[in-house]
Amino acid sequence: MFTTDEKLFCEKLDRSIPALADIDVTYKEKGLAAAEKQLADYVKEALRPQDYFKIPYYERENAWALGSDDDFAAAEKIIRGELRSCGTSMKFPDTEHIDWEANPTYNEYKEWTWQLSRHHEWRCLGWCYRQTGDEKYAKAFVDFLTSWCEQEPCPENERSGATKCWRTIEAGIRMTKNWHYAFHAFYKSPYMTDHVITTYIKSMCDHGYRLRNYHASGNWLIMEMAGLSHIAMLYPFLIESKAWAEYAFAKLAGEIDVQVYPDGFQFELSTNYHDVVIQNYHWVLCTAKAIGYEVPKSLSDNLERMFELNIKIVCPDGKYPDLNDGGRAPLQFWSNMGLNYFPNNDQIRYFATDGKEGKLPEYTSVALPYAGMAVMRTGWGKDDAWCFLDAGPFGKAHQHEDKLNVLMYAYGKYVLSDSGNYAYDNSKMRKFVLDTRSHNCAMVDDLSQNRRAKYRWQDDMIAKKSDMKWSFSDAVDIAEGVYNEGYGPEFVDVTHKRKLIFFKQGLDGSAPFAMVIDRFESGDGAVHTFQPSYQMGTQAYTDNGNKFTADHGDGVTMNIVGSDVHGIVIGQYEPIYIGWRKRGGANSEEFEHHKAPCVRFSLTGEKARLATALCPYNGESKTVVKLEASKDISDTKIKIVFTDGSEAIIDEADYPCYEDSKEKLI
Repeated sequence: MFTTDEKLFCEKLDRSIPALADIDVTYKEKGLAAAEKQLADYVKEALRPQDYFKIPYYERENAWALGSDDDFAAAEKIIRGELRSCGTSMKFPDTEHIDWEANPTYNEYKEWTWQLSRHHEWRCLGWCYRQTGDEKYAKAFVDFLTSWCEQEPCPENERSGATKCWRTIEAGIRMTKNWHYAFHAFYKSPYMTDHVITTYIKSMCDHGYRLRNYHASGNWLIMEMAGLSHIAMLYPFLIESKAWAEYAFAKLAGEIDVQVYPDGFQFELSTNYHDVVIQNYHWVLCTAKAIGYEVPKSLSDNLERMFELNIKIVCPDGKYPDLNDGGRAPLQFWSNMGLNYFPNNDQIRYFATDGKEGKLPEYTSVALPYAGMAVMRTGWGKDDAWCFLDAGPFGKAHQHEDKLNVLMYAYGKYVLSDSGNYAYDNSKMRKFVLDTRSHNCAMVDDLSQNRRAKYRWQDDMIAKKSDMKWSFSDAVDIAEGVYNEGYGPEFVDVTHKRKLIFFKQGLDGSAPFAMVIDRFESGDGAVHTFQPSYQMGTQAYTDNGNKFTADHGDGVTMNIVGSDVHGIVIGQYEPIYIGWRKRGGANSEEFEHHKAPCVRFSLTGEKARLATALCPYNGESKTVVKLEASKDISDTKIKIVFTDGSEAIIDEADYPCYEDSKEKLI
């Protein structure tokens, strides 16, 4: 379905506005050109760019331009017909001949075409025009707008992913900022004829229709409603604008309770998409404030725990861990955003001002009982150590098969990370990063966790606590979780219990380190091979089979010492694809071929126990060099040998966990 001229002039405009009162008559009696002029004259008079441009000029996203190009350099390529999406460029003949359904990627990566229609370039052109007044930018925008509208009419009753240019996430994104920025910049340009303005307004009607009637759920819904909100707020002369605003604001107001766990994490449990949700609320609120449009107070009030979640999980370098399909974004950027809405929140103020104002949280370590994550810290300084256990639910979307994943940061280095995120394609690398084999958890018989196959999100899950247990103190933090949902396509029945003990002050004078105790038990009575693994982000390492040392530079190493002998897998294709890490920036076959060592243990039996010490080290004090522990799952003793020859014996019974910790937690 798309808006015809007749529908626009006779049905879609608010004729209670005096300047538009007789526009239907104008169209019927004087023709299209007269109606287009009447509409364009009104729009030019009613538009409020002086208010709209109070909104900040947003940061780039989705790799639509080279990082080395400033906006003017990027715009020069754009006006030559060189467009970039998902990190890959394509040269079209010129701005008048763009094929909006093209795909230049070697693997026909669908996201390239979809994301091209987010139209970030249009905002860049508008910004350059505002700085210079050069009409070449206006011409390029008009070429893009008219060719896109001609080639891509709004579909009706078509599934979002079935269309190359009208997926509802893209419709929401371009309607949140890119089109409006360009239109407010160019609306008085000679290239913006009455017909072009009419074309634009018709597309506003089409976008409103699509977003109102074919929206999705999860983070997509937030982006879709942000887009619908902007159409409604910026073009109130459309007859449906008021209804669209009411619908979008009601959805946005209610979705925090639908999508956010009580401990603050958005239900996709991805650091990236958690912030996508925050940012889209922010854009709606920014626009409303700039133009003086009243929105429900709940749109901002309910965001506070989401901003506080970012503080809870942040690493000592001020960035988040890249959980699930996440990324390592800087906390200060988001805290600055949060300070706009919660100026009295001392925690947000502290991180927004880099500690110059506000107060640190009262906690150091913190548990997220619903998201099922334990975040352990020696303190809040940049040189402090940080340790993380993910024992949580599978979440709503963007999930990785990584329950019981462990991460560590110490001495200014991310010393233990998983293999991160990857482009949403069908490559081996994409399948790898989603899989257990790319994380710091365990496989069984070379088979990965398989929650995805049977998992179905239920709305009441947002109020359910995870099965994680924990206990925190000044010296030692402990957390534990269980994976018992099957391995591989046949759901091999093995239960994996993992306890993480973080010795924040070290042990017997050692540097801080973490002890991971894994217990495996077959539920089918068969013998299995249990394979705890740790992904190393550096190819500089030494190994003797009992102690693995990864060199992270600047005198910092990460030592992995197990109570059993380990192996090293690096850059393996067969029998399983393992031992890789993405190479940033490229979109080619080489993108997935960055070798990275994987430290892999292998224990065989019906039951088994493994103790592993994870020891960041900078050479200033002793550290663990050897572990001795029985494979008997009923045993609780572990013998530790340090670099100076001293020994210690710990008993797991001395390190209990609870479903609700007795310590004061946030």
